[in-house]
Amino acid sequence: MDNLISVFMNYKVNRLVEYGVAIYQQDSQFVRDVLNVYFQTYIENYYYQIFSTIENDEVFNRRNLKAELTGIMEEMIYDYKSYEDTLSKEDYQTSLKMMKELRDLVYEVVRIDTLEFTSKDELPNELNAFLQESSLLTQYLDGHTDKLVRLVRDTYNHEQKMIQFGDRYFQTEEKHFIDAEDVLWYQLKQHIQTLDVYRKGLVEKVFQDEKFEFEKFTCLVQKISHELLMNFIHHQENQTLIIELPDVFINRGKIDDRVLALIDNPMFRKNVVLAVSYNTYLNQKNAFTEDYRFACTQDFRHINDIYKKVDSIYNEGLFQYLIVLDCKEDDSEFFTKYKNDVLRVLRFEEE
Repeated sequence: MDNLISVFMNYKVNRLVEYGVAIYQQDSQFVRDVLNVYFQTYIENYYYQIFSTIENDEVFNRRNLKAELTGIMEEMIYDYKSYEDTLSKEDYQTSLKMMKELRDLVYEVVRIDTLEFTSKDELPNELNAFLQESSLLTQYLDGHTDKLVRLVRDTYNHEQKMIQFGDRYFQTEEKHFIDAEDVLWYQLKQHIQTLDVYRKGLVEKVFQDEKFEFEKFTCLVQKISHELLMNFIHHQENQTLIIELPDVFINRGKIDDRVLALIDNPMFRKNVVLAVSYNTYLNQKNAFTEDYRFACTQDFRHINDIYKKVDSIYNEGLFQYLIVLDCKEDDSEFFTKYKNDVLRVLRFEEE
């Protein structure tokens, strides 16, 4: 199963390609392929803050987008040189001309993606008002906006359904850390309220069964992905979220491929940290790579030399957070005062 954010973004790219074809009024596989590359670039820039051709700048704005699209266009033109000897001179030059035209078109079309329509009924008027502000889009459409309006309205309806993703039976539960408002621990809780006490106990027993660990993890990841996406769309800053990566998903120095597919999204990787116990890490070191962010959980109650243990965790160079599950009362002050630019110590608030 793919990550919810990735599914949403793939849908966006496909719809933006349809907008581009409708406005450009030329439909061919070449046009669609070029549009797809440009719109994928926009998604990476705007939603993920990933840039391929510009350096020292990871902020999305119109200037950077234009520079990035131009860089991508130049790469495509360079790669297309291999067709120079197989195509007629006229066809080759026409293809290059189309790449440049489509770059300029995409630069305008992506603005439709960030329009905030008042409602479905107001969408046609608001979209037409926007189109009139763009001389390039007005020139291409030449007054024929009906098809584009239908496409954008269909997208709006579909995205509204995707945005309302949710269920009545499971929910995320937050746990807070001491003096760390920017970081939260997230876990999944069953939320079935229509049962008597006996059945609630039975449901909770089944919920805790390790056989359903992947299904629970999937539900948690998709709920978090939905929240991250909604926060981005509504211009709300995302907090860092820490979730447990259960031991059952780590075997023979490898994380379960199903789990990797589920969390393989730039927005998810940027905002979500995977927590594992230090013992699990030591036993499965080959499973952990720098492609993801990791936290280490450790119970210090029975550890005599806590300084040595913390140094060992720090020296591994993998973990951004050390979550102290518990410790002796005499050691509490050490963890409270511990400061490090690489490894941040977290302790749960008392419930």
